[in-house]
Amino acid sequence: MTRDNSDRINDLFAASSSDLTPAPARHAAHVLYAPVSRDPEVTRRCASVLSDTELQRADRFVTQGDKAQFKQRRAFRRFYGATVLGSSRPLSQIVFEETENGRPYLSDLPDSWFSFSSCRFGFLGAWSSTHGIGVDLEDQTRNLEAAELAHRFFSGAEANAVEGVGGLERLRTFFQFWSLKEAALKSIGEGLPFGLDAFEFELDPNLLVVHAPPDHGGPEQYDAHMIEGTDSCAALVIRRLADR
Repeated sequence: MTRDNSDRINDLFAASSSDLTPAPARHAAHVLYAPVSRDPEVTRRCASVLSDTELQRADRFVTQGDKAQFKQRRAFRRFYGATVLGSSRPLSQIVFEETENGRPYLSDLPDSWFSFSSCRFGFLGAWSSTHGIGVDLEDQTRNLEAAELAHRFFSGAEANAVEGVGGLERLRTFFQFWSLKEAALKSIGEGLPFGLDAFEFELDPNLLVVHAPPDHGGPEQYDAHMIEGTDSCAALVIRRLADR
């Protein structure tokens, strides 16, 4: 990996990324979004800053598109980490560790929270030095049985909200709930195995956290936001930490 490639990737993401932090959340978090590039040269340069382990993981994907997306999202993660650190080190030296449950963190900032998500359209990253946070980005154009899945994984009220609308609005409502739930799980350092039913949300008339795990503070400890400005469905959930 050459310094030239690292600088080019920094320039690429600096030019293409957007600050999508919801205004009410700016005191607690920072959210950055970057679109996927279809340029093979971008993917090649992104690959140059990744570790051998990351490149091996990329090779496990079946399609070239999935391989390219993995390489770009890992390079974006390093770019975002360098941005938060204010570091001019080569991106290959910006290394995220992961907790047992997969939450990424930088050893240089052990008390800060990071969260990342991606879909075929782009990459989303969030950081906070004061709160537990989670973000999720979902491709809301996917065709699925929204009502059936909602009744399987969501609360009764959430499932009824999904079933109560039709067409594209049903898909949008489903993915709003799904992205909120995934973001909420990340805000407590957990993933999907913890259970989507651990959190419950209300979308109308205002976005509200109805239920959250009592062991993690209950609903009053959380703020939830839909993130505007992407071609996808994106959510941010912020958790107040008990020791701060």
